[in-house]
Amino acid sequence: MGIAPIKDQIGSPDDPFEVPDWIREQLQSDPAVWTNFQQFPPLYQRLKIGWNSESGRIRQEESQKRLNYLLKMTAQGKQYGTRP
Repeated sequence: MGIAPIKDQIGSPDDPFEVPDWIREQLQSDPAVWTNFQQFPPLYQRLKIGWNSESGRIRQEESQKRLNYLLKMTAQGKQYGTRP
């Protein structure tokens, strides 16, 4: 199975990885959250950013809800949900 089912969210590990400004600003607003996020595996980071970015194209309120949960869990040093 591998990463095939989530490839559209994370891209290839060789692709450049950029965190959208509106997400990065919120991650960096709490130094502990930013530090924890940077320590998570790169594919996990890609998945969570892709998941949030994808919802932003649909509904901003859903995207913010997802990001708030990511911030909460990351502050606790926890990964959640699907992990590549």
